[in-house]
Amino acid sequence: MSNTPNSAPTRPVYSGDVFYWHYAWVIVTIIAVMQMVGSSIRMAFGVFIYPLSEEFGWSQGSITLAYALSSIVTAMVSPLAGLLGDRFGARKSMILGCAMFIGGMLLIGVVNQIWQFYLTFGVLLGVAQAVFLVPLIPSAMTWFRRHLGVGMGFLMAAWGLGPALTAPLMGLMIQQLGWRDTFWVTAAGSAVIMAVLIAKYSNRPADRGLEPYGALPGDPPATRRSQSVDRVKLFTKFMRHTKAYWNLSSIHFLGCVGHAVILVYIVPIAIEEGISVVVAAGLLTVLSGVSIATRLATPVLSDYVGPKTVMTVAYVLQGIPVVMLFWTHDVWLFYVFAAVFGIGYGGEAGGFPILNRRYYGQAPVGSAHGFQMLGAGLGMAVGGWVGGIVYDFMGSYDLALIISVVASLLGAVSIVLLERTDRLLIPNWETDYLPEEEEPEPTPAQASAD
Repeated sequence: MSNTPNSAPTRPVYSGDVFYWHYAWVIVTIIAVMQMVGSSIRMAFGVFIYPLSEEFGWSQGSITLAYALSSIVTAMVSPLAGLLGDRFGARKSMILGCAMFIGGMLLIGVVNQIWQFYLTFGVLLGVAQAVFLVPLIPSAMTWFRRHLGVGMGFLMAAWGLGPALTAPLMGLMIQQLGWRDTFWVTAAGSAVIMAVLIAKYSNRPADRGLEPYGALPGDPPATRRSQSVDRVKLFTKFMRHTKAYWNLSSIHFLGCVGHAVILVYIVPIAIEEGISVVVAAGLLTVLSGVSIATRLATPVLSDYVGPKTVMTVAYVLQGIPVVMLFWTHDVWLFYVFAAVFGIGYGGEAGGFPILNRRYYGQAPVGSAHGFQMLGAGLGMAVGGWVGGIVYDFMGSYDLALIISVVASLLGAVSIVLLERTDRLLIPNWETDYLPEEEEPEPTPAQASAD
């Protein structure tokens, strides 16, 4: 089997087993670690609120505005980042985004004014997150002909593992080194890790002379599809005429509002009850650690049970446990809440790649994923900022918690109203409208419907 980029794709011997060796697992591992490194600093943002407030006297609303700004910038750039990934490949996007990420982390460590914090954390890191993270999921999808849910499950699990590891580490580093050195040390470590991973990354199986994971001997050979501007624009035009294109983005918005309130403010809420910063940061560890199991299970279950059913249950389980915080005051109850909330939180996002595959098949979905990330980013911005504003004006987080519950439950209702998943929403668009040389390989049959 040749691994040279220009070699013809080779067909693996595949017996139908879910697990066998394939370079797709290297790609999944690379993306998983990139997600852990790139997203963890923002997911652990709550750990930095009190240190920044104590040093500069900034209000919680002022500090969390940087988080909201970062989420908004990521959201606004995400559709463009998705298109760039479709056009130029995820690897080039990763190089650009990682350089911006490292630069932003270094600059955060020298800020002294709130506007500087907004510019570095809010704008620079916001753009970096979109540029190097958004193209990764669509790129990973091209490595799987079958069992996409298994690959996505590992990626979603890694998204939860990052905060589980970094939240307590950040808390300890802040205590020992201060928040400035914490950003600098994190930047240095991230630079080394990202450079190694990018060197091993390939955009699609054909770049290594391979077929996608799960390709069977009877399948038509995969072709190296052109990612021309006209092709991407054509499919994006068709996608924008489907209800799912718009509804999935709004659903992601609601889900992210629901959990952003908790991710950003669970540490300050616990500190308000007299719990130390390190112990409070442990809540993010438990919450994120529990979410790993459901992040892993949700895409797999979505493949077999149906993504609508699985996601509806996850959204309900994300919303209802938040009610516990109205009477939670002891450390052990906070940890019980974190464990219960982590179940639904972990399942919130895992079904989106499966829905994209069910609705749009093997088409270039970078734009759709980017638009969904637009909704997610705006949701993280609203949820991440509303708690600080509510606290500044009302002296408690009660209204923010109510907003969290309502957003998650509205998301569950919206999922139920989505189209069925047993047929493509835009069938035969390529064979009807593209030149013959642009036509892709057939999409595998849909699994379960809901």
